[in-house]
Amino acid sequence: MSEKYHHKSLKIRLTTKLPQWAEAGMYLLRQQPDIEVFEANSDVDEKSIDVVLHFGCYSEAEWQKHGSGRLGFWFFRFGGQDIDEITVARQAAAAGVALEASLWVKFVDNSCGCVYQSFGQVRQFNYWCGAIHILEKAAYFPERVLCQYRKKGELATFEPEQVVISTASKGQLLLAESKAIWRRNIERFFDYQWFIVAGEWHPTLIPNPQQKKWLLNPPSDSFWADPFILEKEERIWLLFEVLPFATQRGYLAAVELFADGSYSSPQNVMVADYHLSYPFFIEWEGEIYLLPEAGESKEISLWKCEEFPGRWTKAATFLTDVNFADATAIQHEGLWWLFVTQAITEKISLNEELYLYYADSLFGPWTAHPENPVKSDARNARCAGNLFYDGGVLYRPSQDCSTDYGKATVLNRIDKLDKETFRETPVTRLEADWSKDCLSTHTLSRSQNYWAIDGLRLLPRWTKWFNWIMKT
Repeated sequence: MSEKYHHKSLKIRLTTKLPQWAEAGMYLLRQQPDIEVFEANSDVDEKSIDVVLHFGCYSEAEWQKHGSGRLGFWFFRFGGQDIDEITVARQAAAAGVALEASLWVKFVDNSCGCVYQSFGQVRQFNYWCGAIHILEKAAYFPERVLCQYRKKGELATFEPEQVVISTASKGQLLLAESKAIWRRNIERFFDYQWFIVAGEWHPTLIPNPQQKKWLLNPPSDSFWADPFILEKEERIWLLFEVLPFATQRGYLAAVELFADGSYSSPQNVMVADYHLSYPFFIEWEGEIYLLPEAGESKEISLWKCEEFPGRWTKAATFLTDVNFADATAIQHEGLWWLFVTQAITEKISLNEELYLYYADSLFGPWTAHPENPVKSDARNARCAGNLFYDGGVLYRPSQDCSTDYGKATVLNRIDKLDKETFRETPVTRLEADWSKDCLSTHTLSRSQNYWAIDGLRLLPRWTKWFNWIMKT
């Protein structure tokens, strides 16, 4: 069902006192022009109300009391059910599935439809945290739906993705939570270490990491992650993040890959007084540009290579004052496109919402896509490497962060990309089962002839102690 937009002020009535988790989203909604928000006890003509907004699951009592409004009675569902978010978060954590939240409308004719759906990251060690994060994000759903309603002229419902979370008994929930706590305590004796494999590209969408030519094992005091392959003057270079465990501040490095499967010692690419990662680069008009993740700076900046690999100068600033991760750009059909996950507030995960920008020039200015965020789904929002064409089709690697950060890599086929619409479809994925000690895999990059992938493993902390003793 859809309702046409009439060019007038929209009036929204709340059903109850605004819960704390909804305050930020409602503040943003109140800032929109031609939108009036009335409290539950406000004296207002009921016939003039457009939306009755209930910040909670469906309530027959509230619907009977406040009615539907011209655009219906709006309410939330979690895990596809009319139950509270804490229960759903606990069940999702036990089942190991993404935490779903959606906004629904009940119209005057008693029909119901979904107008927004999102999938968030479940916290298996702390389901309360997962519930809080999904609520913080859900608070923005009404503002997003109303913005699209005003732009497109109608409120359209859609068939949401079905969510199935098996109802666990109290005993099953306690068992799952005990296992999660036990695993977390065991892992305190280990470091999470990312490592890298690379190989020659064969005609397949996703390479087989077991057919690697290079295995890059970092020293025991750090990890190497986010690999990007660069073919330069008949030489093969690998750019990646180095994170020393002692400082927890990453920097960018490069090694040269040799034909016999060996590689050079790392050389610094970029070091800053804030964390750096994800050394995504662009080759354009004979120059090399770097677009590193520098989330602490809250600035997406482009750097031009003056002398490879270690001398770069800032060429442009794309965006400022943003909470972002893993910005990735590509030139497509005459425009430059920038894909980046963002968080409206620091309480919302950087793994869940994909934003899109476009520009005529690589150097900007950049225009926000009208559908932003174009995706709200921890299962495949965050970028995981450079976009690439295969058989004339554009693909975007992404991370599955639904149950853990970078748990798997998902390859999405881009079906529609223009100034008005973005659509993509997940077509295949790379699980972290290509090595017996691999827990996660969250980067897939490719050049014309080569590929690189990273994996996560547990490194016993006594390895460092042993190495220290041997050195002394």
